[in-house]
Amino acid sequence: MKVCMVVANPVLYDGRVIRHARTLVEAGHQVTVLGVIGPNDADGELPKDTPFAVQRIRRQRHGLLPMLTWATTALRQRAAQTIGQALPKAVLAQLPGIADLAVATSAVELAALAITQPYDVFHGNDLNTLPAVAWAASLRRRPYVYDAHEFYVEESPSLSEFERRARRLCEERLCQRAAAVLTVNDLLADELAARYRIPRPVVVRNVPPYFATRDPLELPLGEPGTLRLLYHGTHIGLGQPGTDDVLQAMAQLRDEVQIRLTLRGQIAAAQQTELWQRVEQLGLTGRVAISPPVSGPTALMAAAVAGQEEVGLAFHPPLAGNLQLATSSKVYEYQMAGLAVCATDVPGNHIILDESAGQFYPFGDIAALCHILRRLATDRTLLRSLRESARRRAVREFAWETERKRLLAIYRQLTDPSAMKS
Repeated sequence: MKVCMVVANPVLYDGRVIRHARTLVEAGHQVTVLGVIGPNDADGELPKDTPFAVQRIRRQRHGLLPMLTWATTALRQRAAQTIGQALPKAVLAQLPGIADLAVATSAVELAALAITQPYDVFHGNDLNTLPAVAWAASLRRRPYVYDAHEFYVEESPSLSEFERRARRLCEERLCQRAAAVLTVNDLLADELAARYRIPRPVVVRNVPPYFATRDPLELPLGEPGTLRLLYHGTHIGLGQPGTDDVLQAMAQLRDEVQIRLTLRGQIAAAQQTELWQRVEQLGLTGRVAISPPVSGPTALMAAAVAGQEEVGLAFHPPLAGNLQLATSSKVYEYQMAGLAVCATDVPGNHIILDESAGQFYPFGDIAALCHILRRLATDRTLLRSLRESARRRAVREFAWETERKRLLAIYRQLTDPSAMKS
C-alpha cells in the first residue's frame, strides 16, 4: 500500500513517526511522511539512508514564501477561533469545519499536499493533523488511521474553554469515522474509548528498537558523591516544566554531592540566555551542559551511553489530564540505554516504570527530589541495581521488535476492503 503519514512537526526528532514509517516500509509498504517546519523549529534533513520519502511545509518567518505561509495559517486559525468563540455550542457543533480549523494550524496545507498523490491510506499523528488526513481521505475515498500520542483535549491547563470544546468536537467526530484508532498506552486507550464511544484503540507503545550495549553492571559509575543526570526533550530550557526543579535541587545539594546535568534538545537563543542566567544565579556554573538533539532513539541511547549518563529525568506536572495519562518515550529510551530513571509521580509514568528501575517524586517537591538525588549519588549499590533492572526490563518488555506486530496487524486489516471505512 501507499501510505501517507502526517505529523505537525519537522519529523527529524519524532522517534515514533520515524519508527512507524520505517516499520511499514520494511513490511513492503511505500511511505511518505508529510511534516511541518514551524516558526520556532530547527531545520535539517534526515539521514540519507532513511527508507521513506519526506515532504515538509515551511512556516519559518524568514524568506518571503515561508513568511506568507506562516501568516496565512496563523490568520486563518485566529479567524476560526474568533468565530467559534462567538457561536453558541449547538451552532458550533453543526459547523465542524470551524472547530477543525481552530484546532489544526496547517490542516489546509497538509490536506492539499496529501491529495497530490494516489495514496491508499492516510495516517494522522495527533489531533493537530487529524482534520487534514480526514479531509484528504474523504476526497480520495480512502481510509485513514488516527494515532493519538497524547490526550490532546486536556493537553495543557492553559487551554481555554473554547479550545477544549473545539478539540473535543473535532476528535470525537473524526475518531468515530477512522478506520482504526491507536494510542500509546492503556490509560489513554480506555479514556478515548469511554469519552468518544469508539472501540478500544489498539495500544502500540512508543518503545525504541533493541539497542545493544554493555550490561549496566559492567558500565563504569562515577565516584560516590557524584551523579550524572540527563534530560532529553524536543525542546529544553526553563520553559519545560521540571527543569527548574532539578536546578534548585542541585543548588541545595551543591556542597554535599557533585551533580552534573546534561540537557539535550533544541533551545532558542533567548531561552539559552535565560537558562545560563538561572544557572549562574544558583551557583551551578560548570555543572550544566547543553547538547544538541539527535535524530532517532538509537542515536539518543548511543549518546547517553557515550556520555556515561547514569540517571534519566522525566518530568510530568499533574496540571492537566494529558500530563497525568500520557507516557513519554524518553522513559523507555532511558531504560533501554541502561539508565536509572527519576520521574514525577503520575499514573502515566507508573505504568511504564516500577520502583526496581526508577525513583518517583511529587512534581514541585524540591525536598523529595533532593532526597532522591542525594541517595543515588551516595548509594552506588542502589544506583547500579536500578540501572540493571531498567535495562533488563526494557529488553524483556519494551523493545520495538515485539511492539511492531500490533502496528502491522492494523495495516493487514486495512488491506481487507471490508475493514475499511471511507
